[in-house]
Amino acid sequence: MVIKQEEMDLEFSKKLASEIGESFQKCFQCGTCTARCPAGNVSQYRVRKLMRMAQLGLKDKIFDSDEIWNCTTCSTCKILCPWGVDTLSTILKLRAEAVKAGHPLKKHDPLVKSLLSYDNPWLQPRNARTKWYKGLDVVDLSKNPGEADVLYYVGCTATFDKRLWNMTKAVVKVLGMAGKTVGVLGKEEKCCGGTVRGVGHPDIFRSLATRNVEDINNAGVDTVIFSCPGCLNTIMNTYRKEEIGEIRPKLMHVVEYVAELINEGKIKLDKDVKRVVTYHDPCHLGKHCEVYEPPREILKAVPGLKFKEMDFVKVNSWCCGAGGGLKTAFPDRATELSSNRLEQAEKTGADTITSACSFCYQNLLDGLVVRKSKMEMKDVMEILAEAIEE
Repeated sequence: MVIKQEEMDLEFSKKLASEIGESFQKCFQCGTCTARCPAGNVSQYRVRKLMRMAQLGLKDKIFDSDEIWNCTTCSTCKILCPWGVDTLSTILKLRAEAVKAGHPLKKHDPLVKSLLSYDNPWLQPRNARTKWYKGLDVVDLSKNPGEADVLYYVGCTATFDKRLWNMTKAVVKVLGMAGKTVGVLGKEEKCCGGTVRGVGHPDIFRSLATRNVEDINNAGVDTVIFSCPGCLNTIMNTYRKEEIGEIRPKLMHVVEYVAELINEGKIKLDKDVKRVVTYHDPCHLGKHCEVYEPPREILKAVPGLKFKEMDFVKVNSWCCGAGGGLKTAFPDRATELSSNRLEQAEKTGADTITSACSFCYQNLLDGLVVRKSKMEMKDVMEILAEAIEE
């Protein structure tokens, strides 16, 4: 690619360097990031190329292409970089700058408009948040603060995609058998803001985040649990990084909370579960929140279950393709990425693939259909619920 001097906006690159930090200039094009980037396998996306363009201030070339929108924000590039370059922050910053300059990705428009209108990306009314738990013994903490043991922050995907309701109901069942009362925010729950931040709208993100901090602190609980690692990572890590405000309760993924209950003997597993299971590490739970062992501890505690690891696990896990706005903008690429991951799962001989993420659940389900696979998709909590007598 021939670069002309007039194409280089060095003030732009200086701005990026000052806002991202000193690691921005450390990238020297070794290619480690590109070699392991899952998105690069299904598109022309090249992390190191984007980094070099940013360093050279090639603002217009970046904004006029869809390169920055192909990233799933899995963080593999950042973790593997031998020089500690914060590639992920660079990509998110470039997206925000593109939107600010009038170059949003149009395919994200419905998602953004829905968040502005309904506080969720699914074009669903707020009242629809209560549908999944009708008939279940849960407490609406927005109306009755302090009347539950934990707040279950469900997240938008599991709330509005009916295919995931068996997972959310399994959470309530398992905790109920442990003697825990589950609370929710009902129609007052709002998107964590992670998705809209990921597609270049930090202002909308801050508005949602500020209200979430207030709602969570007012719920009157000591612990908040999550099924969606994206929500957990956003509320636990990004809110702190962006100095949104202090959240007083402890924040945990449900697998962390339940693994503790099992270790304390508070959950009795009565039934054999005749499954051969392999586990997919969600990027936001593993790479972003460093939670690897609790889901494995749960699966190994299930009587009758055979557990098999696939290639590329834990910090080296292969992204399913659902994050970073990729599934919204380029669903075929997201499904192709999930198909690649499922191929690795099938090689283990397992009949069931499990995970602990709403986004992974949804995208792996779509991948199973495309592959016409005989494997079954289940969340860790669904499998655990199978081992508990009613």
